[in-house]
Amino acid sequence: MLLSNDMSRMTAFKAMLSWELRRVRLSIGCAVLCSMVEMVPWLCLYFFVQAIYDQQSPYEYLVVMAAALMARYALYTLAVWYAHLAAYHIIQKIRQHMVLALADMKIDKLRSLKRGDIEKRISDDCQSLEPLIAHHGTDIINGVLMPFFMTVFLFYIDWRIALIALAPLPLALSAQFLMMRGFATRQEKYTQIVSNMHQAQLEFLRSIGVMKLFAVDANSYLELSRTIHSHNTMVSGYTKKMVGAWVTFVTLAQISLILVVPVAIALNNMGQLTLVDLMMVVCISAGILKPWLDLTQVFSQIQQSIVSIDRILPFCHAKEQSEVVYDQDLQQLSCENLMVTRGASRVFENVNLSFLPGQRVLIEGDSGAGKSTLLSTLSGSLTPKHGGWKINKGFVTDLDDESRSRYIAVVDQEVTFFSGTLRDNLALAKRVIKDDEIWSLLDLLGLKDLVADLPELLSCDVGEVSRCFSGGEMQRLAILRAALAKTPILILDEATAHLDQLSEQTVLAGLRQYSPNQIQLIISHRPRQVKQVDVRLNIIAGNVEEVSLG
Repeated sequence: MLLSNDMSRMTAFKAMLSWELRRVRLSIGCAVLCSMVEMVPWLCLYFFVQAIYDQQSPYEYLVVMAAALMARYALYTLAVWYAHLAAYHIIQKIRQHMVLALADMKIDKLRSLKRGDIEKRISDDCQSLEPLIAHHGTDIINGVLMPFFMTVFLFYIDWRIALIALAPLPLALSAQFLMMRGFATRQEKYTQIVSNMHQAQLEFLRSIGVMKLFAVDANSYLELSRTIHSHNTMVSGYTKKMVGAWVTFVTLAQISLILVVPVAIALNNMGQLTLVDLMMVVCISAGILKPWLDLTQVFSQIQQSIVSIDRILPFCHAKEQSEVVYDQDLQQLSCENLMVTRGASRVFENVNLSFLPGQRVLIEGDSGAGKSTLLSTLSGSLTPKHGGWKINKGFVTDLDDESRSRYIAVVDQEVTFFSGTLRDNLALAKRVIKDDEIWSLLDLLGLKDLVADLPELLSCDVGEVSRCFSGGEMQRLAILRAALAKTPILILDEATAHLDQLSEQTVLAGLRQYSPNQIQLIISHRPRQVKQVDVRLNIIAGNVEEVSLG
């Protein structure tokens, strides 16, 4: 069963366990047997002391006790081992689900997520399930069964003693429940604060160089300071609640021992309880506390794991269904009744445009006028409020990622390359690209000699390339990669910002020669230097106006 964001936490947890059902069952079976075998030494101790008291041979009970302890050790080891194997495989599958969900997610939704929050959910929240599955499952089984078995033993010795031992338990559990109410909500707030702190740390590290350079307290430092303060406040509240609940439970649970011992001594004095029975009652009353206390200690960790499930589920969903139409040739690119809002204000309203294959479109406007915003609605990184771009007769928003990537390639100011060779980074497009084609385009964009000087040519590691090439040269490689995709539409959003005028003109001329039928939408910080423009658009106060080329 696959995880889905519409599941309840219990349904999701059952689905997770079903992935490793065999190992989970083996772990549970070994844990149950372990608890049953753990009672054997108690029984042996009872009969051992009784044999000594009756002046009989007690050694066979020692042998059975030793065998039981070894069996208990083996069963507990197996239970924990199977639980760990199940936990590691389940966490791996959850992470795979989340990564696939991110890969299937619409790009605008993906960009709305914070990087720190994504990292925390994939890393920390998934890892928070490991104690619940690998450790606490066995502890819970032991914590429930051992008090039950010991209570049965007390009933065997004397039913009155057993009832007295159980009497404080409902009160202790009720106090624990009342003091821990709302824990899940507090845990979610705590998790969000930790996520915000992680994001603030990333921002702080990114901006610390500028902060040091100008000797100022930047916003990232103030945000980090605020989140650390919130974290400390929440931890202080947590500690107070957790310690109070734990101490209350321990105190109430220990009352059973305080009540049982005097009663047992009184029954012994009245001749209704033997000395051996008295000793075992004291030992069992003390031993019965340990499983209860173990359960209280893992309670908060179990709650944290449950909250982690709630945070994981939104990232686990079925692939968003979209109409796949990439097998159709591009006949027309149009924008119909486009409306884009930013909060309560409208950035664009009722924008209508139309372009044909082979046209080069230059988009001008003051900084902040909305040039990049307009093209973001085409690339899919921003969803318009109303209307939108159409390829032929279908809206771009209806395309899945693969379809959109076959129609549209985007290059902006940020250059991103991945681990691997230069060839691997340039030939990302989903089509067969031969080295001859790469070299030909390198020549058109003025990069052939630079790559030819690399020690391993196209097989050179991209890290080595980034050290040898300038920022402008790396930007040209990013443009070349987008051009190799051979998409009908190419967006250059300030993609030539780091190039000098001659290099920019060389790149734009090479792109036109390489893909003469491509619609090229260009934002340039030197618009007058862009040659062979077919359509010139100017954005003023939310209006997109076509400017005469004359």
